[in-house]
Amino acid sequence: MTNQQNDISIWEVDPVSSILQKIHFQHVTKKMRSLSVVSEHRSEGKTTLSMLIARGLKEVYNFEVLLIDLNPQGDPLLSKYLGDYKSADGMVCSHPFPFSIFRIKDLDLDWSKVSFDGPFLNSLVANYTGKYDLVIVDSFNSGNPEDALLRVNTDSNLIIQSESKKSTNKIQKELSLDRKHLIGIVLNK
Repeated sequence: MTNQQNDISIWEVDPVSSILQKIHFQHVTKKMRSLSVVSEHRSEGKTTLSMLIARGLKEVYNFEVLLIDLNPQGDPLLSKYLGDYKSADGMVCSHPFPFSIFRIKDLDLDWSKVSFDGPFLNSLVANYTGKYDLVIVDSFNSGNPEDALLRVNTDSNLIIQSESKKSTNKIQKELSLDRKHLIGIVLNK
């Protein structure tokens, strides 16, 4: 078996239903309480996938789920649905989704002084993991390939990639080097 074939068997692509089962299994057996949804590129469907997973976990397993949107300008998809809903200290109130939503955008912070990879976001996630069955972190990347991908210390990670790009090598290497758990890869067709 060549090295390339070996990589394919290790980094296989998973459907969302399989991801839900894996998350439930990890939650029950390993007490997984937080998950980051990451990708190398912008607009690959991180928010859509995060919302599908949050809704699926609520409907199938009756999980209490918190979705944290880390886009400081607010994710366009969430903004479309949450435009008229108010927030209190980041928590969006009375929205139509069956899971809770926290938006970094709604916090009154000077983002030039708050480090994305710093203790602020890690303590935010840690604070909510005791209040919810699962915290899903919808990560954010600026679109600049020179910038480091946004990372928050979570129990596990989920990679999303577009079928046209198929380039998760950077994230895969980073997760492997840091010995971070990977729950799966979802291909956005």
